[in-house]
Amino acid sequence: MSFMSNKAILKEGIIDSIVKKLFLNKKLKKDKGFQKQVNKLNKALADFEKAANAELKTLDPKSKPIKVDRYKI
Repeated sequence: MSFMSNKAILKEGIIDSIVKKLFLNKKLKKDKGFQKQVNKLNKALADFEKAANAELKTLDPKSKPIKVDRYKI
């Protein structure tokens, strides 16, 4: 049971997020075009992470490397 009002629940999009988690991921996992786009996105993120870490090393050798989360279906 939620302590939030019905309007607050709808405003925050809790129901939308539940629908996305339950239904959309199953259809997107089967979509080959979407999977290719996600793979391209993850490769671009990896390239960006490498470039950003290389730039950080040149500016400050003691800096911690950044880590960008990858998208998972």
